[in-house]
Amino acid sequence: MPIKDTNASSDKWEAYRPLIRRCTSEQPTTQKRIARTLCLLGLFLLWQSCAATSQVGESKATLWKVQGDHNSVYLLGSIHVLSKQAYPLKPVLERAFDDASQVVFEIDLTRFTQKSFKEEFSRTAFYPPGQSLSKKLTPRTMELLKGLLPLYGWSLQKVERLKPWFLAEALSSRTLEMVGFSDRLGIDLYFYRKAKAAGKPVLGLETLRDQAEIFDRFNDEQNEQYLLSTLSGLPAYAEMIRQLVNAWRDGDVESLDRLLNQDQKADPATHDVLFSRRNSKWVPEIERFAHGDANYLIIVGAGHLVGVDGVVAQLRRAGYSVQQL
Repeated sequence: MPIKDTNASSDKWEAYRPLIRRCTSEQPTTQKRIARTLCLLGLFLLWQSCAATSQVGESKATLWKVQGDHNSVYLLGSIHVLSKQAYPLKPVLERAFDDASQVVFEIDLTRFTQKSFKEEFSRTAFYPPGQSLSKKLTPRTMELLKGLLPLYGWSLQKVERLKPWFLAEALSSRTLEMVGFSDRLGIDLYFYRKAKAAGKPVLGLETLRDQAEIFDRFNDEQNEQYLLSTLSGLPAYAEMIRQLVNAWRDGDVESLDRLLNQDQKADPATHDVLFSRRNSKWVPEIERFAHGDANYLIIVGAGHLVGVDGVVAQLRRAGYSVQQL
């Protein structure tokens, strides 16, 4: 589905493709970029706007039940990108929420505000005075960026202080927004609102600062490569997200693994930073929940639950009974 925006029509995308080929020797890496973008897309949903189209089916859900000592812990994979066509949700998701006494997200959403987002990310996402994209990026990347930004109605001056990884996330988020996606129907916000209305406690597996620092260890070369990977994949990005939403809707674990874990072999260092380390850090906390008395619903990006180093696989290797619902 082409971009439906006066500043980014399909004709303009076609004009942009030769520029991609001229400025980068890489083939578009949209699938690799999906998992990277979804790592922080939930925060951009709250800060800007983004969602995707899907229909509810009767197959399994992207939901697992961990049998604890005296309780149940539900693991719900979210891609943060649903639309009104996705509702009502599969009954099994609603039942998991009803059965849970507490709801856990990647971060405690009760502490998330636009102010806190800007405070934390201003330390890691913006260049200090005297530094800028023009001074950090190579000429070929700058040429590609200058050709792309007008499609979004943006100028280089507007983004000059953004670090490449943050600009990559902003462009990915804006691409989805431009095809009519809305954050108000995302799974995280849906269950967060339900938890507040029901008076259920909300917890987080990590802090907003933790998420703001994920990319802070990137050097200049890694930052530029991350941006280039994003720019080359943007023309096909919305359609790939739709494929991802369909796999999420159907509980198609194999397709989710294929779509979300492309970087594990192609770029293991980045995959380790975005997924492996965080998964391993979360597992002990999830185990602690499994030794409690209350039932929990834990909602994290689906990429954290699938794959050989995903939370589900790690819990199974640790001896827990984990069943997909």
